[in-house]
Amino acid sequence: MKKVILVLAVVLVGLGVAGALLYRNASPSNADHRLLSVASNDETVASVVVNLRLLKSVRSVASWKDRIEPAEKYLLKVGNLPHRHRELLLETFSSFASGFVKTAEGPAPFRMFASHGSAEEALDALKKAHLVEVTSGEDYVLIDAETCDREGPFRLLKGDKLLAFVPTALATDLAARLAQEPGQKMAPLLIAQGAINLLPFLESLAPPLVQMALAREEITDNAKRLTLTLRTDTDGGIWAELDVFGEHPDQLQKLWEKATAADSPLKSVAETSVKVTPSKDAFRLTVDVNALQKHTDVLTRSFSPFQNEALTAEALKELDDVEEALLDPKDLHPYDEALTPASFFTLSGEDCSPRNGFALDDTKKLRLAFASLSSRENQPGVDFVSLTSSVCLPPHYTPVLAKREWMEVRIQQPELGRPTCGPLADEADGMTSEEDFSSESSNDMDVAKARVGFALKPGVDTQKLSSIEGSVTVQVPTRVKKATLAFRPPYGRAELVFPEGKLSVEATRVSGDGLTFQLGSEGTPPSVLAVRVLNAAGKHLETESRSGFSASMTLPFIGRVQSNDTSILARGKPDQLEFVLVDATTPHVLPFKLTPPFPASEEDEQEGGEEPGATLEPLSQAVFEKTLQAPEAIAQRQEHYTRYASGGLIASPEAPGAVPSPFKVLLQTQGIFENNLEIVWTEDVRRHFVQMDTTLQLEILEVDFVDGTRLRPENMQETQESESGAKEYVWGSRFGDQRTWSKTVSLGSPNVAANDLRGVLYSDFLPHRLEEVPIARIKGQLSFSLPETVAVSPLTPLSLHSRATIGEARFHVSSIAQEELSLLSENTALPGFAAMFADAQGRPVRANLEKRTDFDDATFRLDFETQGPVRQWQMLQAGGASKTYTYPFEITAQAPKPVAARKQRR
Repeated sequence: MKKVILVLAVVLVGLGVAGALLYRNASPSNADHRLLSVASNDETVASVVVNLRLLKSVRSVASWKDRIEPAEKYLLKVGNLPHRHRELLLETFSSFASGFVKTAEGPAPFRMFASHGSAEEALDALKKAHLVEVTSGEDYVLIDAETCDREGPFRLLKGDKLLAFVPTALATDLAARLAQEPGQKMAPLLIAQGAINLLPFLESLAPPLVQMALAREEITDNAKRLTLTLRTDTDGGIWAELDVFGEHPDQLQKLWEKATAADSPLKSVAETSVKVTPSKDAFRLTVDVNALQKHTDVLTRSFSPFQNEALTAEALKELDDVEEALLDPKDLHPYDEALTPASFFTLSGEDCSPRNGFALDDTKKLRLAFASLSSRENQPGVDFVSLTSSVCLPPHYTPVLAKREWMEVRIQQPELGRPTCGPLADEADGMTSEEDFSSESSNDMDVAKARVGFALKPGVDTQKLSSIEGSVTVQVPTRVKKATLAFRPPYGRAELVFPEGKLSVEATRVSGDGLTFQLGSEGTPPSVLAVRVLNAAGKHLETESRSGFSASMTLPFIGRVQSNDTSILARGKPDQLEFVLVDATTPHVLPFKLTPPFPASEEDEQEGGEEPGATLEPLSQAVFEKTLQAPEAIAQRQEHYTRYASGGLIASPEAPGAVPSPFKVLLQTQGIFENNLEIVWTEDVRRHFVQMDTTLQLEILEVDFVDGTRLRPENMQETQESESGAKEYVWGSRFGDQRTWSKTVSLGSPNVAANDLRGVLYSDFLPHRLEEVPIARIKGQLSFSLPETVAVSPLTPLSLHSRATIGEARFHVSSIAQEELSLLSENTALPGFAAMFADAQGRPVRANLEKRTDFDDATFRLDFETQGPVRQWQMLQAGGASKTYTYPFEITAQAPKPVAARKQRR
């Protein structure tokens, strides 16, 4: 509970410090009062109200502008307003409210604005900022500034200096409320107010992680609604009031006492900054924000997921006993060579060459690869492209930490666009860039990669795009310097400060191997090539660097919590750190020109699809019976299956007089896979079945174990009470979960491979208590359904937006990547559709359907994983009545016990 409450208390901390001094223009209007009243009524399940007058007043003083900017950015984001339009918003509006309100269908969003001027002028400002869009009459959609998702339609209600976008079903009721005298007055020095109903709002809309966190801290069991109010007073005091409403405030009191017990790192913060006032139906925490700011270090450490407290005296004493390991001086790279772009690539070694993309120079150590070309359903008319550049790095020049770009990709042709929403809307040049340092799987050399994404200008036809032209710049480190930093017990935070940022180190733990410390950064300090650790005698200790996942957090007004940028283990007791830093770089610029088709590679012709051969007929009932059930096909498969069934594998015999199955079921009777089933198939079966992702259904009907236990599917329903009192399944997993005796098998996702056979291994049917008991006999069946007919569209060249029509159904390509393709339906949500792909020569290209996504407008998207360059595609549609083919199997590994001796489970 402590973190939930304190997060709510500090998220708006810094606003009031400035607001207390400069509130002269923050007096609310009647429109502000109405906005607060409606946003706080019983129908809202979550809301936030922010006084923009106070923000605007504080920003008018230059000395406060920089400080208020991060707080302002956070508050605008809470209201789903883009920070890039802050000047427009602050000049236009005096306050806003955003949140969710109850409707018959569940929580629905709303948004309201109180304006300085007329409602019409305010509406024009929202349209200009692309936050709302008219659909018809007074109906609008709300546009998410970050995702571009559109919600609505919502009814626009206009009042005196007031705009409200509300669910249509509630428009009449909310219009009447807006016309009434407001029941709640917004105080001149109110900074913000937020509230949330924990249930049912969390169940329907909150991210699962939030639900889990609140449940773990027992908040949802003891509270129904949280309300946070932040205000300032004329004496410069800043106060945050958190009201927790629930049925058992006494239990909340106990939770608070637990969170602030003597062993809590937040005890001192609570005693000096927080006052608790329980009442009959609420639990109030009043936070003195000014006092809270004096505990920034404690709060930062408490919120950090990496370390909760400084090293103890006991831990430091343990460090004295660690066996010291000294680094051999010959292993210290001197970094005494003044690099040039030419020597940089020479040092990277002949065995380093990134695998993907086109080489941009003769060394082939700098490459550019097409990553994807896509359209997006929520941004019609705009196409997006991403490219990946890769450059080899010489040994010792892979940075331990780098916040400055090593590579930059620029596009000159075609003309780029800047979308009005989404991540690119915040980029002045209409591009995003992300860089990482990793090792190519084909060698031991390190590679720097930069992935860029950009939007083409609306109207650019990607099907007629002649090329993508630009340049790649590598910032070659041509001068290196060294800096030292004292790092001694108790190994608290120490910093190196540079004009553009800082580096920080702080110990995190002591173990038998030595001291582990965290290397972090703020701003853009020089890139760190190495961190060397010296003991008190000036000798270098052996170190081990572990790159982190950069899960940094930024708490508004508290500052940046140190991220897990890099963790370093020093094998001994450090006394001083030596940083090897990049002191100067030289840009090495190489142009590029990528031409269609996209994606393309230097191995495009060699990486074709399958071997040339006759195009397969779509798998209908007639085709199946004519081809896969032909005598010669059965004979060939039987030969493969006979060779495969050996050793610890027992195959199911064909039932007398039955048509042979195209699949073979086998039971593992030896080794670590004992009791597992294998379902295998040959290549000719796979090629037919993957066309429409025809699935196979496995059902287990009866199993005899050697101890005499017989189980059937109905036994999987039996439950019992566990030691903890919870219900568990008698024949379940080790965690008491139910075992299901059926499985859907996709031939596109095998986990067994043996020469020309593929298959799946299945073990999830085994009860935990019988995993070590051999199976004597197992009985089941395989089945699949095939359509009577399959219609096929013409083969279509692949390009973004290229279309295929089959009957009345229409599809188009919505994204193309190196090994991925997405197809979007335009007018149907019916099942029974599939796609086939081919290379430039018409040879089939393997593709697995990874996912089908259905949308509210009755359309859907099919996402495929492909194996090889795709140049052509076509759609398939099943028709007519389907027919199910069923193949029973029974495998006997050893004779079951006589019936009288068996433990029958009937």
